[in-house]
Amino acid sequence: MSRLTRARYLTLDLFNNYFLFRVSRILLAERTRFQTLELVESPEFGLCLVLDGLIQVAEYDEYRYHETLVHTPLLNAENRRRIAILGGGDGCALREVLKYRDVEQVDLVDIDRRVVEVSEKYLQRLNKGSLKSRRVRIHYTDARKFISRKKNYYDSIVIDLTDPVEGGPSVLLYSIEFYRMVHNALKPGGSFITQATAFQSSQFRRIFWTVRRVFGASVPLHVYVKSFCDDWGFVMGLKPWEGLRLSPEDFKEVDKRIGEKVRGRLRYLNGKTYLANFSMSPEEEEALMKPVKEITDREALRSLVEEKEANPNWIFR
Repeated sequence: MSRLTRARYLTLDLFNNYFLFRVSRILLAERTRFQTLELVESPEFGLCLVLDGLIQVAEYDEYRYHETLVHTPLLNAENRRRIAILGGGDGCALREVLKYRDVEQVDLVDIDRRVVEVSEKYLQRLNKGSLKSRRVRIHYTDARKFISRKKNYYDSIVIDLTDPVEGGPSVLLYSIEFYRMVHNALKPGGSFITQATAFQSSQFRRIFWTVRRVFGASVPLHVYVKSFCDDWGFVMGLKPWEGLRLSPEDFKEVDKRIGEKVRGRLRYLNGKTYLANFSMSPEEEEALMKPVKEITDREALRSLVEEKEANPNWIFR
């Protein structure tokens, strides 16, 4: 098996086209309570964590995704003492959060214990042992249930969940009802970000407008991730919305803030790439700013019921 190169599904792009990548070794493949988990090695992408057939972490370029996901909201937060990461059981977003000198406590919430166990064992060269940090508390529970119990508690909330695939385990974590819980859990001066699927997809646009209706405004970001075969999108909110606290146009201030707040070198994010993450063409901006219907619990629950009825071996049975 270790000498065999196999083609496996990589991911779907925004047009639902499949891309393939070569696998030189399969380290682990199993079905957890919640999803299919695979750990593979690829000649192109290195060590990869794959959930339900989609790459979540690739050694080749995960840092582009995680540095954008983590540092953008934390650099725009007034304080960084208490942070929550919802999802992110691989520990790579956590690795970036722990680079901040003023972070005292991080709650990492992942429903799937096996993702964390496998990541602790196999992904240490990527996550740098972050899952064992004394500043971290790991909670194996539903992120929605966990965050609903917090009020004005976190300085920043980072959402690093699997995509809201119809019938999947994360669909109820992209609704307007859920984002209201997130807003309530943030302290005044706090920041929030969610991964939001492919930047030019209709799904991204709906997440953008759902967040906007809760936070009063929402900030779109994107970064190209080759292992995802897409320009990947993120949506950020601030509480209260008074504009970005770190201007993308001020390259020197961005570099200064990173130097002051972050331990170690960042591989991707600096003043110029920070600006690039906020930039979009007039065509993209025009399409994004056309209002669309927000995502609701009712819509997500309906997809869960339909999936369960269609598949007797459905994941949450």
